[in-house]
Amino acid sequence: MRLDVQRVPGGSSEHRLSWVGTLLLGMALMAAFLFACLLLTGGGLDDSFITYRYARHLASGHGIAWNVGEPPVEGYTSFMWVILNAIPIALGVSPLLASKLLTSAAACGVILLALGGSHPIQERPWRAALASLVALCTPLAYYTQTGMETVFFTALAFVSTGLALREFAGNPRPVWLLIASALFGLAAITRPEGVLLFGLVAVSGLSLRQSPREGVLSRRELALFAAPFLAIWLTYFLWRLQHYGWLFPNTYYAKHSGNRLLNLPLGIHYLATAWAPYLAVPFALGALAWVATPTREGDAASSRNQQLALRLGGVCLVYLAYIVWVGGDDRSAFPSVRMVLPVLPLLWMATVMLVAEASRHWTKLSPRACAVGVVALIAMAWAEDGMRLLKGGIPTGDDAQRGLLQTKLAQLTDEPHGTLPAWILKHTQPTDAIAVPWAGRVPYATGRPTLDMLGLNDTHIAHLPSPQRGIDVKMDPEYVLAQRPKLIFVNVNHCYVRQACSFEQAGGWKIGDRQLLELLRQSPDYEWVKDAPTDISVFRRRELRTQ
Repeated sequence: MRLDVQRVPGGSSEHRLSWVGTLLLGMALMAAFLFACLLLTGGGLDDSFITYRYARHLASGHGIAWNVGEPPVEGYTSFMWVILNAIPIALGVSPLLASKLLTSAAACGVILLALGGSHPIQERPWRAALASLVALCTPLAYYTQTGMETVFFTALAFVSTGLALREFAGNPRPVWLLIASALFGLAAITRPEGVLLFGLVAVSGLSLRQSPREGVLSRRELALFAAPFLAIWLTYFLWRLQHYGWLFPNTYYAKHSGNRLLNLPLGIHYLATAWAPYLAVPFALGALAWVATPTREGDAASSRNQQLALRLGGVCLVYLAYIVWVGGDDRSAFPSVRMVLPVLPLLWMATVMLVAEASRHWTKLSPRACAVGVVALIAMAWAEDGMRLLKGGIPTGDDAQRGLLQTKLAQLTDEPHGTLPAWILKHTQPTDAIAVPWAGRVPYATGRPTLDMLGLNDTHIAHLPSPQRGIDVKMDPEYVLAQRPKLIFVNVNHCYVRQACSFEQAGGWKIGDRQLLELLRQSPDYEWVKDAPTDISVFRRRELRTQ
């Protein structure tokens, strides 16, 4: 960690005191953040186990495969997360526990680096403000405990962007350009959005450096910034293109392609839902500070900081537009603002920079008081959503009687799968295939050959056109039956199969689910299973009887 503390003439005691104060603040913020992580820990989200299934097959020597022995399919979003989770699996450690610890450490690293100066902000109070916003962000703490790569990608995005902009704004140093570029490369193989972020930051930084006052990056500096990223990302991209044969991951085709802009209203609604608690206040504060700050001729540092912050805000806006374009996210599966999370620290960075410049001109309050006010305003806006997440983590029932700390420590190391995987193992053979509408926990826990009916791990279904508005709506019921899986799970309450309720009353809304149920009702090869330990509809292939 690089600490850019301001030295005080005449002695080093003030310098040491400042360093100690920064360290103590960092420890306090990390302690508060880790406590929130513990409160929010649980059994992980279903999608994280998709990655763990690929990682387990890799660790077992079968390669990065969904079903062993079948043609490869890129049903995971994060290549980096597959590789990282294969390590604890090979060592006999739960990948969910390893993911929780790794993402918690990554978030703490962001807190320390925000305090230490891996970004363009120079003043200690405003660095502390940025670090405090990270530490107090409840969704960030929540997603450290889901087992997903979201927080790891957020940390890479923050550090790489902060370092790159810091170097673009001053006299670029080769080593930091190389480090920033390499981190962008790692971000790009952690999530596809890393490529977009690198491009946006590169264009923003280059446009900043091309003003007469700031000069132009040399060819050598451009090469240093581009080379590590291209070496990492192009190597990965060419491998995956040769291995899978598609430009984009299969998950993109399954969720976002072929919808003919049907999901654009969903993306707008998703952004609107995130706007009030997480985006409105930072954007409003930043815009107000920019408008209110006078342009002062000859003040190169002030002009540079403003231009840098505005470009960073533009990066955030384009990233948010991308989220709208792909249709947002499924909030029932991914609570709060998962897709917005990677740009939140960057947006706070831009806001802090603009407000810091404005405070020098328009208030006699100390920078510390102004910084505290900014943190309070932004944090108050997300308080309601944050409290909702925290309340969801409070133990109930038998868990509540064991005590909060004991329960949460047990949940931290636990990997619960429920009763359904055990039932499947009891009623199938190792070679029996199952067809499921959720490709995470059940396929991971059973290890059975699995047909992912929503297409995340099936190229045929993924490349179909979307039959309706929504995410995860692509299905091919006739294709599913043609594969002859032993068990078929349809995510509609079995009261509809019993004709005790309507399709809508049974929680059904997907066209593909209705078509599949009608085919299963008419099929002589399948029968409804009454004793399955689940409320959704389960069908079993009838055994062939020989006379």
